[in-house]
Amino acid sequence: MSREETVDPRAGFSTLDAAAVRTYERDGAICLRGALGPQWLAAIAEGIETDRRSPGRFFRDQTPASSPAKYVFSYWIWRDNAPFRRVIFDSPAGGIAARILGAERVTMIMDNWFLREAGATNGAPWHHDEPYFDFDGGRMCAIWIPLEPATPDEGLTFVAGSHRWGKLFMPLNFRDRIPFEGVAGEGGYAPVPDIDAVPGAYEFLSWEMAAGDCLIFDLRTLHEATAGTKPLQRTIRRLSLRFADQDVRFKPRGPWTEEISKFLIDEGQAAGGLLDCPMLPVVWQRAA
Repeated sequence: MSREETVDPRAGFSTLDAAAVRTYERDGAICLRGALGPQWLAAIAEGIETDRRSPGRFFRDQTPASSPAKYVFSYWIWRDNAPFRRVIFDSPAGGIAARILGAERVTMIMDNWFLREAGATNGAPWHHDEPYFDFDGGRMCAIWIPLEPATPDEGLTFVAGSHRWGKLFMPLNFRDRIPFEGVAGEGGYAPVPDIDAVPGAYEFLSWEMAAGDCLIFDLRTLHEATAGTKPLQRTIRRLSLRFADQDVRFKPRGPWTEEISKFLIDEGQAAGGLLDCPMLPVVWQRAA
């Protein structure tokens, strides 16, 4: 099927039908319209505020010294955060991931909220998610949820099809935009290409989003915060839920993931094993 014969991916999909799944598999990212109702957005907002008032172990401030406003995030909050637990176990998110991944079983591998204050001058550079985490094999996706309507400048931009390049790129420290210490010595990670130097070489995907819409993307799809280092006019809040199918394994990557590797091992996750520990809950399973 030619690209001209398919639905324009920038328009998004109102249902997660076969055409949406095909577009996801081809491009590595889609927008699903109206995926989450107001009750789920309210629960996410409540969960973020709860965690901000009493930050957990994995709260991170990635604000450069030169920025007049903050860029912060936190992850693995759900176990101590009732609103997030409701979203993870009771919202449509797990079923959406199952459909996209074609999975028999879906594990939630990370809940991760972000907040970028109005005026903040940093956002995520070009990267893909997989090298930041200790998960390998199988199929993985992220569901990215804005809590307020988002213009393309307030969202993400993807390089269409980059999940099919067969490469892993060096994970970068978002604050300094340089590879984490130890990455170069591990081997197997290519430098992130300078996407902006030759923009005509790539097809870019981004969307205007309403509250309740979500982006679904492969953990190997290159993307960036569209605004980059330009200050935003308002504070934005996002939740990213990352999911894995039944074939994904736990693979400690190196010094830059050592803290989370040790955390999961202490939780009972076996290195090299299929995902099986309390911090990585099964959120969807195909009926027998």
